[in-house]
Amino acid sequence: MKFFCTVLFAFLAMVCSGESIDVKKTDTFRRIKSHLDSVPAIDTHDHLKPFAILQGSVRTAEGVGMNLYSIWSSSYFTWIQPVTRWPESGRFDDWWPKAKNDFSNARATSFYRYQLSAFTDLYGVDFETITDEQARDVNRRIFANYQNEDWIYKVVTERANIELMFNDPYWDRLGHTSYYPFGVAVLNVTRLLRGFHPSEYAAEVDSPFRYAREAKLPTATLDDYLGVIEHWLKAGRAAGAVCLKTTTAYERTLQFDRVPKERAARVYGRPKSQLSDVEIKEFEDFIVWHITELSAKLELPFQIHTGHARIQGSNPMNLLDLIAANPRTKFILFHGGYPWVGETGAIMQRYGKNVWIDSVWLPTISYSMAKRAYQEWFEVMPSNHLMWGADAHHVEGIYGATEFTRRCLAEALAEKVERGELREEHALRMGQQVLRDSALELFPQLKDRLWKHKGALQPPSK
Repeated sequence: MKFFCTVLFAFLAMVCSGESIDVKKTDTFRRIKSHLDSVPAIDTHDHLKPFAILQGSVRTAEGVGMNLYSIWSSSYFTWIQPVTRWPESGRFDDWWPKAKNDFSNARATSFYRYQLSAFTDLYGVDFETITDEQARDVNRRIFANYQNEDWIYKVVTERANIELMFNDPYWDRLGHTSYYPFGVAVLNVTRLLRGFHPSEYAAEVDSPFRYAREAKLPTATLDDYLGVIEHWLKAGRAAGAVCLKTTTAYERTLQFDRVPKERAARVYGRPKSQLSDVEIKEFEDFIVWHITELSAKLELPFQIHTGHARIQGSNPMNLLDLIAANPRTKFILFHGGYPWVGETGAIMQRYGKNVWIDSVWLPTISYSMAKRAYQEWFEVMPSNHLMWGADAHHVEGIYGATEFTRRCLAEALAEKVERGELREEHALRMGQQVLRDSALELFPQLKDRLWKHKGALQPPSK
């Protein structure tokens, strides 16, 4: 009690004197951050392509590969600031003199800052003060690192301390594999919504009709098409996939109305040119409700991108009718619904039995918003319904997003401890739940794939 009063009086004295407290300089933060760093994380969302087709590869004077340009051009930094194009000459010295000025107007953005720790921790360079010679050397080292797939394993499983990583294969949505042995397969159902006619699939790789042909399944009627969807989901589950995922929020509103099957059947089999926008939406809405029901039937939780996509209609509040009518489906609201993080917390509080929040990507979008969201969510929801993910396309981005999340979460928890709102031992447990335990509870089948506790240097090959 005496210690508590001393801390409280010191805090009040600093507040009254106008001094601000940087919790990152406290022993509380250092202890919590150290603990979170030691947790073998379960990353619930990433986009790491197979090694042979990594996003960002360019042709250089030394050959095709990844380099400094790759790390920035395939990061989220480009969402707010263009990066100078890689020159046709393939020479770093023709690119860097212009490119080094690309960061001047975005130094405070989280889309820039989340990658800084990758340069500091993986390459020993402060990108904020990087010299031309250091940049040239980092460029060379990145290219050399990516000559060997071992770099992927070293950064993801050792430096980032990720034990398992959900990988959303947007480049092959109908595939069932995750390529990396630490990867967990996800079934991306986004393109299934457009299955009213084969002409919707210019890219055969995404076509459920191609899948139906290969599996020798009929597609003449809507019932046939629904059978194709269920067949694919069952095959994916048998191959090790643990959840469904949709990024529909990038294309249309998340307001999915309950449409009678008869109306959807009148749309099926007709090309887009013969349909109205209303008819297309009705078909898509019907398919989403059907997939939601299959999610419960097949025990495959449903990850849904919310917020920060097509801003019109991506508010997670649009999902309320779907959530309320499907209490057996386990909904995972991605990105915390940014910028509607408060609304997401309210949904969780009202429908907590079948809703989880995934803070994936949120610290990368806005570190300050993520810290506020963590503190607010812990006040309105059970801590075992909150998860995280890195959501990046290369290992430097994955490392940076992971470090950013651990730091942000530690800061949010440490502030609560410092204010006397939370005991430290409880904060440690809550942080571990976000990074690992909540995912293991929601996806119990992952426990058979855990490998770090066995002392292995790398995950076992599939």
